[in-house]
Amino acid sequence: MIAQWIAVAVLIFLGFAYLKLEHHGNKIRIAIILIVGAILYFSIIGHFNTQEIDITSPRGIVNSVYLYFGWIGSTASSLWDIGVDTTHMVGNAIKINDTEETKKTR
Repeated sequence: MIAQWIAVAVLIFLGFAYLKLEHHGNKIRIAIILIVGAILYFSIIGHFNTQEIDITSPRGIVNSVYLYFGWIGSTASSLWDIGVDTTHMVGNAIKINDTEETKKTR
């Protein structure tokens, strides 16, 4: 566990050292890359440290990699679907009033 924190600390230190050397426009890009890298790192570590994952055989490693990328894909698709639900909710909130009175005035 301590090796993981050391690796993260080294990545953060290298990222901030790189930020000092680059122009201000790249700071946001590098910060986003560091955040995404940390999220991927911790998700991989969390996935492969569970008791259900068997990495003692090649078949277990392949199955765990399939499981990890399946989880990433389902998470990304559920994040993508949030916008669809929002537009449906807004569309239902702003309904056109097609009662008989409005049809007579047309």
